[in-house]
Amino acid sequence: MIGAQPVMIAFRFLHIVSGALWVGSAFLFVGFIGPSAAEVGPSAGPLMSAAVKKRKVATVITILGAVTVTAGWIMWFRDMNDYGGIGSWLDSAFGKGITTGAVLATITFFIGYFGVGRNVERLVSLGDEIAASGGPPSPEQVASLSRTGAALEKHGKLDLVLLLLAVSAMATARYW
Repeated sequence: MIGAQPVMIAFRFLHIVSGALWVGSAFLFVGFIGPSAAEVGPSAGPLMSAAVKKRKVATVITILGAVTVTAGWIMWFRDMNDYGGIGSWLDSAFGKGITTGAVLATITFFIGYFGVGRNVERLVSLGDEIAASGGPPSPEQVASLSRTGAALEKHGKLDLVLLLLAVSAMATARYW
């Protein structure tokens, strides 16, 4: 049985553990830390700077997403081969469910990387720049903060919804 092979167990472990951490991190940041930092304003700057620049939270979450998606696609190809090819795989209910989750997770990874991670880093860098100046932000900085914050919120919410849909598709694929 292929599912019991040590290499597949390792990929499944990586996929599930990194996926759980990825989804949990997205939920925590999109649902609580981001809105709280926005509500608190500039006084959240040192904490966000430490999390993003020192602890590299955006990079860690990106790595978790990359491991999840990569391990998932490796398992997807193995499962597809077990079904005798892509046609049989996508004709099966299980194949449709897993493929739907895989595509959603892959899209989410790119939205997270380009729309969330990079915008978090930009926002924190801008906040650090404003704090270092010692004065109030310039009109350009205020506009950039607003624009980046709005993009971050939009992409973060989209990221979380797509992640939840991907998890739901994979968790229920056996029952499609």
